[in-house]
Amino acid sequence: MKQFLYTILGIFLTANLQAQPINGKVSASNGKPIETATISVLNSTKATTSDKEGKFTLFLMAGDYQLSINAVGFATQFKKVTITDQAPINLLIELQSANRQLNEVVVTADSKQQDVQKVPAAITVLDAKQIKDYRLWDITNLTAIAPNLFTVEHGNSTSSNFFNIRGVMGFSSEQAVATYVDGVYQFDYFSAPPLFNDVQNIEILRGPQGTLYGRNAFGGVVNITTKQPGNKPGGYFETTFGNYGQQRYTASLSSPIVANKLFASGSFTYNHRGSIYYNEFTKSGFDRREDYSGNFNLRYLPSANWSLALNAKLENDNDRGSFPWLGSIEEVFAKPYQVNTNDTNVERRKNFNTSLAANYYGKHFNFTSVSSYINWHAYYEGKGVDYDFSPLDALSTAPDQRQHVFTQEIRFSSPSTTQNKLKWVAGAYGFTQNTRMNAPTFYGPDYVLLDPTAVNAPFTKTSISRGNNRGYAFFGQATYNITGQLDFTAGIRYDHENRKLSQYTEYQKDPDPVSLLTPNQDYRANFHAVTPKFVLSYKLVDNMLIYGSYARGFRAGGLNTNATNPAQVPYQPEHSDNYEIGWKNMFFNNKLKLNLTAFYLEQHNQQISTAMDGINALILNVGEMHNKGVELEVTALPLKGLQIDWNASYSHARYTSLLLYSDEVKAVVNYKGGQPINTPPVSSMFAAQYTYDFAGSKQKLSAFVRGEYRYIDKYYFDFINGLSQPGYSLFNAKTGISIKNFELNFWARNITDKKYVAYGSFGTFLLGSPGTYGTTLIAKF
Repeated sequence: MKQFLYTILGIFLTANLQAQPINGKVSASNGKPIETATISVLNSTKATTSDKEGKFTLFLMAGDYQLSINAVGFATQFKKVTITDQAPINLLIELQSANRQLNEVVVTADSKQQDVQKVPAAITVLDAKQIKDYRLWDITNLTAIAPNLFTVEHGNSTSSNFFNIRGVMGFSSEQAVATYVDGVYQFDYFSAPPLFNDVQNIEILRGPQGTLYGRNAFGGVVNITTKQPGNKPGGYFETTFGNYGQQRYTASLSSPIVANKLFASGSFTYNHRGSIYYNEFTKSGFDRREDYSGNFNLRYLPSANWSLALNAKLENDNDRGSFPWLGSIEEVFAKPYQVNTNDTNVERRKNFNTSLAANYYGKHFNFTSVSSYINWHAYYEGKGVDYDFSPLDALSTAPDQRQHVFTQEIRFSSPSTTQNKLKWVAGAYGFTQNTRMNAPTFYGPDYVLLDPTAVNAPFTKTSISRGNNRGYAFFGQATYNITGQLDFTAGIRYDHENRKLSQYTEYQKDPDPVSLLTPNQDYRANFHAVTPKFVLSYKLVDNMLIYGSYARGFRAGGLNTNATNPAQVPYQPEHSDNYEIGWKNMFFNNKLKLNLTAFYLEQHNQQISTAMDGINALILNVGEMHNKGVELEVTALPLKGLQIDWNASYSHARYTSLLLYSDEVKAVVNYKGGQPINTPPVSSMFAAQYTYDFAGSKQKLSAFVRGEYRYIDKYYFDFINGLSQPGYSLFNAKTGISIKNFELNFWARNITDKKYVAYGSFGTFLLGSPGTYGTTLIAKF
């Protein structure tokens, strides 16, 4: 046994002493050497920078590698390298200017770094430059950035944002699109940091991703990665001023502490925006946003094979006038951006995320461990949110929610250097989630005007619940290279979850003491799921890939605490089956990217809140939805300095079965043939940016102009398709100048000030964001 442990320890700690040198030189297309270009070895800790002559050296063991070479102002390029025990390798790398060639983009969709165009899946990746170009400040800006992606704006609330991919979104407390931040799954709509702070890239994976990502990835995944520190020191300061009193300040700094060993980075953003809505009752502004967020990274390389990364994120939101709802679509348009309420609707949110990631890159296998802790608290001041939408003191609620989540994931995978035809990954995942909610509902003295039988008003009912959820999963995926061009991938995952919830209700009529209205009840449920995946991909040529795939997704079940029938207390998980074919291309020496996808998706046992008896609303598995569609993504550099991005999608989403209670016939009706809510059949985004570099400028002076057009087709707010928002277009623009260390730009969003209903549900509606404009100054160092 001792000998076995010594062997394992030796595998982890012993570096290969027969590493071979790679010598290389990085130059521009005109032959001039490029200084401080970063040469990184994907799926390893190895990285270096070029010197004044563009030269660099790396030491690598025998095996196959992929290098990523990037430099400011140049298109990122990948380079395959095979190391043997023979003579050292000398590389000559020529980088093209960023306005002459598209970046080759790294993605981590299959739990490893690889070229996104080589991954047989529908993935949209936004890098740091694109995030800045699109002026993406938060989750709500992502609608139509990727095909079939729709983000529901849920009022002046930072914490309430909902993703919809291919018609699949959540209608209960569980998400339908999984959100990951730096490899950590965000369990709740409210726990995912919605404010983008120092983000390196955003990956949007469409279709079920259950095998590797697990629970609630049955519509897709939004994977957010923040910038990691390295040997190159740097930072920036950014300040923005705009209409509605908009102010936003961001500071970011990254630096090595011990060269080649220890690195640190940190960023901080403060954001303030004044009132958009006007309150007729108080004759003053109703809403305001004020928030700050921070992101901090510490990275340590104890050896050539190990890396440790500690990350911490914090966010504090103070949203006055959250949820400026009105009771009808007609009222929303009749009185745009106006409310008439006696409550302030102040929502507060505090969120803390931290994680520790350990990676080992060895000769026999790679190993990854990700440990995380999430702590968030969302609550409302005073009487919370006005639910009578009027100056009456009738009905309001102020839920106070807390969550503590611990997660642990471990993965083993084939080594980065392997030359075997079989590539694999396997691992395990576990979590504990502790929840607490106090949800008081205030029935004011005017409530009797809404319900004449409520003669005991005013009074307060408070629902108090405590939850404890646990789960574990085992997963594996392998890709076998059948021939040099044909690959087959198979994966499977098993998830098991256990849910516990205790709940009771209190009653209070001032000035009487609090009394127990309903005694404590304990609820329990267990769920499990098996989610397989199969992919067949064929590389026609080096820059052309076709594939076909099947994947199954899983969305966790839950508990109906107000069910009168014990059999209806647990509602079951949802599942989805996705069939997909894709064609991915890079043409004309990486000047044109064209990706085309066709899919057919079946959603089973959809969880929907409905009342089978017309009285007691429960979350029940009553929906079966099918969707088929096509998706197109194009990026082109037709002229020097001109980049065009266009995506478009069409989907035909319909319910094959939807059992809902009808007030008209006083019975359950099958609304099959209806369209899912918040699912536009057609959506499109077109962006064009022209950048002109002033040749010969010592300060690298350049100017740019940018325009964006988004079209969102008609979508519905209710399952019976009675309430809808007609199709509409949004226009954004941006222009500016930059020199070596500074950029000044002017931007405008929703230039035509288009009025559209962004959110509608259960008799509550509100408008999307109005026209906004401002200026941003960026100083780099």
